Amino acid sequence: MTSPVSFDPDAWKGIATANLSDVVGRMGAMDGGIRRLSGKQLAGPAHTVTTGIGDSSSIHRALADAEPGSVLVVDAQGGTARAVWGAVMTVAAIERGVVGVVIDGAVRDLDEINSLEFAVYARATCPAGPHKGFRGVHGIPIQCGGVVVNPGDIVVGDADGVTVVPASDMSKVLSAVESLAAQERKWMGRIRSGESTVDILGLD
Repeated sequence: MTSPVSFDPDAWKGIATANLSDVVGRMGAMDGGIRRLSGKQLAGPAHTVTTGIGDSSSIHRALADAEPGSVLVVDAQGGTARAVWGAVMTVAAIERGVVGVVIDGAVRDLDEINSLEFAVYARATCPAGPHKGFRGVHGIPIQCGGVVVNPGDIVVGDADGVTVVPASDMSKVLSAVESLAAQERKWMGRIRSGESTVDILGLD
């Protein structure tokens, strides 16, 4: 997977996943089970991988090929009985230049990962370690948190969760989310001036 040439990390800093979800038709938000467990906001093109429940071998292989600046997005089949990510892989990701990981599955070693300030979004934590008996695939379309993620799609995470933006829509979405944020600022100004949300939104 090659990172999209047009992706500019600075352009995505501070953009709320909620606003992104609104402008992509509220279809790109992962379900509420995928939540932030470590680090802060992340944004980057997806390097995708699918693996068997409780298996980390495919993730190791994907990580070795991931582009600097990318987000590793893992379909671990939602398994929560074994962690497929931990501190060792976090250090490997940091050295590789990967900016964060999103896992539809479980992780462990959170205290150590938090000390490294690495962005981890996952479905659960579990102390039990993984096995390495499955040969998964990376760099293909997957699902994670109920959302289809293609290689190179833009993955953004914050305290609300994760939203995925199709790579082909990057420019359009950036423009739309800026307009939405400006509109919301105007609404808040009107609210502070005494107007009701019923009137502002035309909910009579």
